[in-house]
Amino acid sequence: MQKKQFIYMVAVIMLSISLFITGCTNVNPVEPQNPSSPTSPAPPSTVNPPVVQPPQTSDIRVTYNYNATDKVQLSANNIVLRVGQRLILEPAPGLTKNTRFTSSGDNFFGDVMKQDTDSTQTGKAIFTAIKPGKGKLQIIPNTTEVNRAVDFWVTVQ
Repeated sequence: MQKKQFIYMVAVIMLSISLFITGCTNVNPVEPQNPSSPTSPAPPSTVNPPVVQPPQTSDIRVTYNYNATDKVQLSANNIVLRVGQRLILEPAPGLTKNTRFTSSGDNFFGDVMKQDTDSTQTGKAIFTAIKPGKGKLQIIPNTTEVNRAVDFWVTVQ
């Protein structure tokens, strides 16, 4: 009886030693998976310019245009946004003149709407609604011609 136990023990020890020496291999292979991306956004950098998100379906786009003599024309006015929605003001194709935007109504564009981009580079201005309120943005052609400006009204609910 002891001889069987001895042989059994030797077999288990030999098997264990061979597994440790050769290493274990997984007999059930698993498909490799890509690491998941972090769920929280990276903190904003003060060195690099802000990254502009691509347009989303809930964005409101308004195109502005003007010529040498008439008032500014808008594709929409008196718009209503929800908090979190973006407003994209963009020049009509071919409009390459400088346009100035001024805000009124207790600093509406700053307190109620926050600007996401620098409008001086492309003429496009992107704003995000951050809290409820109502105000206007005056769009002034050639940065100084206030007599041809138009008032663009926005309500955030």
